[in-house]
Amino acid sequence: MNCCVFVGRVGGDAELNYTKDGKAVSNFNIAIDNGKNKDTGVKRPATWIKCVLWEKRAESLSQYIKKGIVVAVQGPVASEAWISKKSGEAESRVVVTVKDFTFGGGSGSEEEAAPAPRQEAPRADAPISDDDIPF
Repeated sequence: MNCCVFVGRVGGDAELNYTKDGKAVSNFNIAIDNGKNKDTGVKRPATWIKCVLWEKRAESLSQYIKKGIVVAVQGPVASEAWISKKSGEAESRVVVTVKDFTFGGGSGSEEEAAPAPRQEAPRADAPISDDDIPF
């Protein structure tokens, strides 16, 4: 069975395009944190995964997939290989065709990190006026 789950941060806003046949396709990349080397403490480079959404899922989710947000993707994995036109060297990448998608935590921005202001609940013994009744 070819099915993998990846959780990572989106590297750039999703790009929504259409094939010649009119099918929607959306591409984005996620970076997976590989932690630090336990001996040296040096942060390991992230692993980048190309994610592809198709049709209705691509159209409905693309507008919400923004740089920095955490997502979980699940689906079959393939690899793509090619010869770089710039360097002439062989290059490759891992690609997941997304079948299941979940938004994770926030983007880490200050707006999302700040807690929402608390509102006090009305007291149970507080008097109710006619202005408080919505009908």
